[in-house]
Amino acid sequence: MKTIAKAVSVLCLGSLLCLAETWSGKVVDAACKDQAAAAPAPAPGSAQPSSPAANACEPTASTVSFGIELSDGKVLKLDSTGNTKAAEATKNNAGKSPLQATVTGSMEGQTVKVETIDIK
Repeated sequence: MKTIAKAVSVLCLGSLLCLAETWSGKVVDAACKDQAAAAPAPAPGSAQPSSPAANACEPTASTVSFGIELSDGKVLKLDSTGNTKAAEATKNNAGKSPLQATVTGSMEGQTVKVETIDIK
């Protein structure tokens, strides 16, 4: 009976690991990105705003909500575990921006449930 229980446990753990995904991208301030996305589009015929600065929405020491901006521009928000680790990295790497990260986890709605995060 113990052998069956161990086999079931191993299979369950293996299936959870199979569900994990990995994303790489730039660490950003997720709240800033949300505000930028919610900004109204300019009226037709009006002057187009200049393109945002390269460091727009880079996290600072006061950032509490982090995300990973993928190469296609999509931003994946991090859960509390990811936010904690990203906040540490931001404080430890002051002046070294933009921070790049590789995140492993699973999507829960619009948020990544972070298993591991490697910030460079």
